[in-house]
Amino acid sequence: MASNTKQQKRAKRAASKAKQNRMVRSGQTVKASAGDSASVEQIFNKAMESDSYGELFEKMKAAQENGLVAMISVFLVDPLLTLVLKGHKEEHATDYIVLVFTAYRTWLDGADEEATMAWLESDEFQDAYIAASEVVAKQQQQQKQFG
Repeated sequence: MASNTKQQKRAKRAASKAKQNRMVRSGQTVKASAGDSASVEQIFNKAMESDSYGELFEKMKAAQENGLVAMISVFLVDPLLTLVLKGHKEEHATDYIVLVFTAYRTWLDGADEEATMAWLESDEFQDAYIAASEVVAKQQQQQKQFG
């Protein structure tokens, strides 16, 4: 997992990118700017179409009863996220993360993109994301050590 500073930068970059996309989209579709970006969007769209996120969202909702860190931890170990992180540039992976959390909030409570972005940009979410990243990194390290 990335360092705390890197996680914060990643989250802020995702928020500004999403805000930029909202402004560009005013009535028209956003054209993919690069191959990576398009493929991240394609991964997300295919997963949405095939309802691949249904089980993930259910797990995230159940974990959220134990707090934001637990919910984010469930997301961070998702196999689709792992594939995106391995196969795409950091900024494009961040776009994917924003897409999934936006879809999750829409699924969970009908939140729109603006409300979701405010949530993602909040100090509470940022701190929880960093804490979840550290928890998952420790778990993965332990798994490597003890196989």
